[in-house]
Order: sequence, then C-alpha cells, then structure tokens
Amino acid sequence: MLSVSLNLTALLLAGCRPPDTDVSSSPSYNFSSFTNTAWKTKSNVALADLEQYTGRHALTLVAPQTFDPATPQFHPLNMRVISVLPVGTRLRIGRLMEDNGNWGGVRVTAILNDGREVNIDEQLLAKNQYFFNSHSTNWGVNPEMLEK
Repeated sequence: MLSVSLNLTALLLAGCRPPDTDVSSSPSYNFSSFTNTAWKTKSNVALADLEQYTGRHALTLVAPQTFDPATPQFHPLNMRVISVLPVGTRLRIGRLMEDNGNWGGVRVTAILNDGREVNIDEQLLAKNQYFFNSHSTNWGVNPEMLEK
C-alpha cells in the first residue's frame, strides 16, 4: 500500500497524471446497456483534432454547431477539422472514460466504420446528469443528430 502511494506521488510530482479509467461497466454510471449500440448520423458531422484541457489532442466527432458557421447557435471550439463526414455515417458506442486529472468528468467514445475510436461531442448525446443540467441517469443520443 505504501509503495502504491509513493508511486502515485512520484507520478504527480513528475507532472504526469494517471491514465483515464474505463467506467463503462460501473453501476454508478448506468452506461453498460448503451455500450455497443449502433447509430448513424442525421446531419453532417466533423472529425476534429480537439485540444483537451491538458494540452493533449483527441480525435473527436463533433456536431455542426462547432464547425459550420451557417448553423444556428454556431460556437466554435479550439480544434482543427480533419474531415466532414456525411449524413448516414455509422458509429458504435464504445466506452465511458472517466478523466483522472483536474477536470474529473466523463467522456463517451465511439468506434467508426474504419475502426477508429473517437470521442463524441456532448451535443450528439441525450441530456443526462453527467453532461447537462438534468436529473436523468439514462444514456442515449440526441435524436436531432443520430438515429438507429
């Protein structure tokens, strides 16, 4: 136990942080029934290189509001669009990852048809207590963005 604490302290002092934790099967998040569900996009979405709060970059599937200036409520993020994916792009819900850094939140991943695992923009998901001001603990998709 002491060696684990010392190792963790050494990592923190060195400026490293522990890797994120896969909490997909944790009963406290109620996510397991959402894993492996298949969806397709109802509008164009973008695959973007999104800068995280740590300075690291992550491939993220983003909603039109973040990359298309013609979209109502356009709100760009600190990102670089790699490609715009067409209506009908298929994805499978992957994992729920808990951040072990300063943010401490969760993010959802998806697997694209080409096998890449990407983060999913919250705007593509249904509102719940983990992302929005909602009391719901149910996971789902934003029906304006994704369908079966």
